[in-house]
Amino acid sequence: MFTVEQIKVMIVSGDVKPFYKDRYWRSLALAIIAENHYECYLCKQQGKYTRAKLVHHVQHLKHHPELAYSRTYRDSTGEHMQLMPLCHDCHEKIHERSAGCVKPHEGFSNVEKW
Repeated sequence: MFTVEQIKVMIVSGDVKPFYKDRYWRSLALAIIAENHYECYLCKQQGKYTRAKLVHHVQHLKHHPELAYSRTYRDSTGEHMQLMPLCHDCHEKIHERSAGCVKPHEGFSNVEKW
């Protein structure tokens, strides 16, 4: 498990791959996917079943390294999901890399790259 300071160094260097390859992150990501019945969160909101393949940081890792391993985050409106299980297409859509399976909810965007 990396410290927040170690993650910040990775972000500054432009290489967060060690974070995503880390045993602790991989174990946490698999747990998040399993807890959500292996379903893509955004597809499920649309009434579809698509197998989740990865876990997305809702609050960008680049901007919030302190939330790297946090399941939730709090803001003025309450507590929210921080680690979201997604299929490949929805993850690409969130990052605006290709046409995905669903459109994320209004105001949701993410520039995280991994």
